Amino acid sequence: MPSTRRFLRGDVVIGVILLVLALWYGLEAQNFRPGRAGDPGAGMFPTLLALLLGALALWLIASALISPPADEETDPERRAQQLAIARAGFIRAAIAAVLSIAFVAMFETLGYIISTALYAAAVSLLFRRDNPWITLIAAAGAVGFLHLLFSVFLNARLPMGLLG
Repeated sequence: MPSTRRFLRGDVVIGVILLVLALWYGLEAQNFRPGRAGDPGAGMFPTLLALLLGALALWLIASALISPPADEETDPERRAQQLAIARAGFIRAAIAAVLSIAFVAMFETLGYIISTALYAAAVSLLFRRDNPWITLIAAAGAVGFLHLLFSVFLNARLPMGLLG
């Protein structure tokens, strides 16, 4: 029988959160309109994603409960160091979430090119700080590639915002 401490490990907590998310997502996918005879319908892909996420969440929970605690979890000094790294990662993830919300809010106003360029640059600089110029060039290249893909090749209408 695993101890209570094992149930509070980060992998188990994240696994349970992902499992709940997969259940909710899968149930919501069942509300989509079913397909016609022979067609899979709109809910097929989200249902498959929910099943995959649920299976991976169960695997994460099971592997965390079976495996012994790592050295970082038993050594207080290493645990404090790992906790500081985790806090910094959480702060970066929270900033990325705020940037994502701002991107969605400003997408129509600023337009695809400006909002996506700003978002890609900000997120790239947030997570990769070793060489900002390479990071910014890669972000600009990604925006250019996505613009070509959607606007030119797929002929999708993207909002032009300030450039329109």
